[in-house]
Amino acid sequence: MIDIKNSIEKFKEYTDKYLLKNKKHKLKVDHTYRVMELCEKIAKSLNLSEEEVSLAKVCGLLHDIARFEQLDIFETFADSKSIDHGDLGYYILKKDNFIDMFNDNKKFNSIILNSVKYHNKLSIPNNLSKEEALYTKIVRDADKLDILYLITTDDIKIDIQDDLISDNVLNSILNNKTINKTEVKTNADRICVWFGFLFDINFDYSIRYLKETKYFNIIIRNYILKSSNENTKKQLEIIQKHFDNYILKKEGKLC
Repeated sequence: MIDIKNSIEKFKEYTDKYLLKNKKHKLKVDHTYRVMELCEKIAKSLNLSEEEVSLAKVCGLLHDIARFEQLDIFETFADSKSIDHGDLGYYILKKDNFIDMFNDNKKFNSIILNSVKYHNKLSIPNNLSKEEALYTKIVRDADKLDILYLITTDDIKIDIQDDLISDNVLNSILNNKTINKTEVKTNADRICVWFGFLFDINFDYSIRYLKETKYFNIIIRNYILKSSNENTKKQLEIIQKHFDNYILKKEGKLC
């Protein structure tokens, strides 16, 4: 059985030294604990065993382990300006068997390592085992749900000003596709990366959570109010209607 209390204690020991150097690290500590709790809720919704739920929590606990080194070295959380934090997290945990600090059962190592490595990628590879893919998807859902929470609480802001959403980005959303950041041309496109999260949500719990929290409606409404471009407002209204219908259809399949 995974000793989750020990895992959390070791994580705190690891992150406390970074908190002493830069208070910005607290953003990622708080995010980590919320993601861990969401991983637990998703895992329980899947009727996983107690040990499997603990494993999901450890995956959530470690998913952003690289963020602390990233900020310390590069002075940014932006992967585009520094390094892919999923890849760095995989390296940090694997180097000198650092993962053993948080997990005393080596049979789970590949699951944890891959959930960390692939939690932030556009998609997960097809060569993961069934178990590796399951826990990676749990972390990906939990991470997205908390990022959306942060956006709705105004901790993440983008000024779209007079920007239009690019045609290819809008078409991707209307065709239920996640947004590749290489397609992003404007600030309005940048917020659509968040909107694309909806099409990479894997579990019933997460869909119900999004319906209850109305995160997407809040974000879209906020940006409609902030936009000075009437055409952008119309684009956002189209997206909102599409999202409402998409979630309704998804929920209908759950019943």
